[in-house]
Amino acid sequence: MSYQHTVDLIPSPPIQTRVYPVLIAVGFLIVLAALVIGAALAATASDVFDSTKAVRDAALPGSSLLSDQSDLAAIPLWVQPFTFVGIGLMITGIFTVFWGLLRSLREARGAAMLEAVPALLALQPAGETKVGE
Repeated sequence: MSYQHTVDLIPSPPIQTRVYPVLIAVGFLIVLAALVIGAALAATASDVFDSTKAVRDAALPGSSLLSDQSDLAAIPLWVQPFTFVGIGLMITGIFTVFWGLLRSLREARGAAMLEAVPALLALQPAGETKVGE
């Protein structure tokens, strides 16, 4: 026994299905770039701290040691917020997936109700009263 549906019960994919992969990929790339920057910064820190305290304090202006010390002071100030943006984009992508799923379920439920309610009302015997009356 087959029933001809008057309404498409499978809704079209919401816009979120096209947006979430981009958000997650961009967030992942930002976090990966921050990881690479952190690894390079670790190598710089190794170069700086291989020198003794006296050599670091006596570094002449324009020397590579002083430049490395300034990099150690400045780069973490923007890498941490950069990483936070990347993690935020990945979490936004995950929530976008759930939002699209919820939207699809609501549309499918509405389409099913639109088709099922008239059929259920047609099956109700004429002598029975409706609930709430």
